Amino acid sequence: MNITEFTALAAEKVGQYLREEMQEEVVVQTEEVRKINDQCLHGLSIQKKGARWEGDAVPTYYLEEMHHAFLCGADMDDLVQGLAKAYINTLSFGPVPAEVIPDMEYRTIRRRVGLRLVGKDYNKEFLKTVPYKDVGNGYALLCDVQMKASDGGLFGTLVTNDMAEEYHYDMDKLFQDALDNAWKSKSATLRGVKELTRLCAEGSVEEAEWLPEDAEPDCRETCYVLTTERPRYGAAALFYPGTQAMIAHVLGEDYVAIPSSLHEFMIVRASQVEDPGFLQQLVREANCTVVGPDEVLSDNILKYSRDTGQLSLLTEDDVFPSCFEERLMQELSKQMRDGPALTTQS
Repeated sequence: MNITEFTALAAEKVGQYLREEMQEEVVVQTEEVRKINDQCLHGLSIQKKGARWEGDAVPTYYLEEMHHAFLCGADMDDLVQGLAKAYINTLSFGPVPAEVIPDMEYRTIRRRVGLRLVGKDYNKEFLKTVPYKDVGNGYALLCDVQMKASDGGLFGTLVTNDMAEEYHYDMDKLFQDALDNAWKSKSATLRGVKELTRLCAEGSVEEAEWLPEDAEPDCRETCYVLTTERPRYGAAALFYPGTQAMIAHVLGEDYVAIPSSLHEFMIVRASQVEDPGFLQQLVREANCTVVGPDEVLSDNILKYSRDTGQLSLLTEDDVFPSCFEERLMQELSKQMRDGPALTTQS
């Protein structure tokens, strides 16, 4: 049974496990939701008839994990019964207070809007649903809004086409606000791989090294990790105002930016790159076998030139001044095959 058939059957059965008086009061609906990297999630929602979003819980349950459990031998009726219980539990929370309903008007969100970076090749369908800014070389920036969770933490919600239309956002202005907010909301960090390994071992990885405008050239490392102080979706830091030039200043030379995941780039000195084709193969293999499908950024490796002050695509024909040491490629290969250098949390 594929996921579509499983979702339809769950929708058919879930009402059987609701109390009899509830069965006549609810409407069960299914939907397919397109997420980053063109992932298609299958959702099931249970809503009171005639209910409005303001005041009545309308939870959507994504069924991919349930479907996986079913394929591994779990009983269908047990799974659906658990789904019905989950819905009944939401009723105990009562109506959603008006004051906690997010206000998404432009005047409210403009100082909380941030950026995410995605690869266009992996998001051909998803990019039809969200406003985006093409930043070249197969990459696009999206806007998200930082929201406060009930536990006091933060989470981001993407600005969609529907949201932009409903609230009449001026997207040029919103993207400019996001760029203006970037350094204030999640500062870029640049750490050497050796230093990062040491910090992880010491349990002090949160001791971030910011990327200040007056940073001095650093000759201690050959490979760095570029992300943000809160590393989720930190790859966008490469397109913060001034970041690209600052990295070149810190390294004292041109560099190559390798897409590790949605959360980070690996930065390598251009003088250490002898075989661009090997790097490209490494990234493609890692994206297929190591990086989760919801965290892949792109297969496109970028190079930065101090002469032009611009990023461009790395090609197999690129030749850099050779100062190549085999141990560098072994180190880089290990980092890529072990997965993203930073552990991220939702």
